[in-house]
Amino acid sequence: MSDILSQGGDRDPRPWRRWLAAIAVLALATVLIVEHFPRHPHDGTRLRSAPASHRPVTVVPYGVGPSGPGGVSGLAMSRTGSLRLPVTGPQPAWLWPATGREQPIGGLPRYQPGYQFTRVPGGWAVQANPGGHVRCGDCAGPRVPVYFLADGAPSATRVGEADEVAPGASAQALWLTSFPAGSDTSTTAGTAQQVSITGVPAGSPLRLPAGYVVYQATDRGLLLAPTAQLGTSAYRLWNPAGPRASRSFGRVMAATAHQVAWATRCDPRCRVQVLDLATGQRTAIALPAGNSAVNGAFSPDGKFLALQVSYGSRSDDGALAMELDVAPAASSRPAVVPGIQVSSDALVSFGWPARGDDLVTELSFLTRVQVTSWHPGAHHLAVAVLNLGPRFGSLILH
Repeated sequence: MSDILSQGGDRDPRPWRRWLAAIAVLALATVLIVEHFPRHPHDGTRLRSAPASHRPVTVVPYGVGPSGPGGVSGLAMSRTGSLRLPVTGPQPAWLWPATGREQPIGGLPRYQPGYQFTRVPGGWAVQANPGGHVRCGDCAGPRVPVYFLADGAPSATRVGEADEVAPGASAQALWLTSFPAGSDTSTTAGTAQQVSITGVPAGSPLRLPAGYVVYQATDRGLLLAPTAQLGTSAYRLWNPAGPRASRSFGRVMAATAHQVAWATRCDPRCRVQVLDLATGQRTAIALPAGNSAVNGAFSPDGKFLALQVSYGSRSDDGALAMELDVAPAASSRPAVVPGIQVSSDALVSFGWPARGDDLVTELSFLTRVQVTSWHPGAHHLAVAVLNLGPRFGSLILH
């Protein structure tokens, strides 16, 4: 899941929070404070995970109860369920949130700088972090290994080396983008190569427009994202056989091989537009007054679009109130996910990490870290509470 929703080193325990954690242990029988920083999985910039190592995970059953700063309410996640999530770190692993079981992912050598995951059809593209060799924010570092990890597979397979990786238009393809080492990616033209999930090149390499990388391959060409971290350039739908982009988009929320969702200007209400690339049908999702979309993720089958939506005003500490809305991709009427009304500090990540239509969310509160699962139409969340070691890797949901 760039993705799965994005688009790192999310936890940063601080001394004063450790002191609060000690009090929380005595009062509430919890053992950890973990602070996360939300991020967009696909914002056109380079997203890297900080080093982490695995510690034992204890899962605490959590049934229906009061929401608030200590967590959200829901039904205890079934311990016989099949939900498992990748976890980043020097040695990535599969984690079953309902039981705390871990299993190292084979084929990924232990690598201290860690790995990043990008959701692609049928699994994840796994990319080694550059290890701090990038000299500036928009500079290309040395190419790093890229692997493919199928959904639920015990091991990953190496497919090549690149600076960036993106989903292909089919479940059997990836796009690898590379720049000359040390070049400024905001002004340099990169080279993109389509490869199979076993690493076999397909077609000839393509020279991309300067300052762009492949974000998502579609049935109508390559959706390109600007590389500049602070740039304002639009996303472009680009046909390599044509001299110009066939279409431009604003801030893209999510994309698949068949659909693109992007935010438009709030005039006066904010909207998210969804375009069906095959039919040209365009659906506008109008948000309530004062609400705006921050991030998005399509379900693997493309039937649903989940949106992270801010509402209300900022709290005293500057955090925004957040909720998750889910709409059928061709509908303008989103439904609010029950129970996920939290601050932006608490909503770490969300996505559709399994093959089905279950939306999974990671939440971090003062006294616990929660993983929730929700199927569209359900009245309650399924919740697992994790007591994680202080250097546990990040869960991958997008």
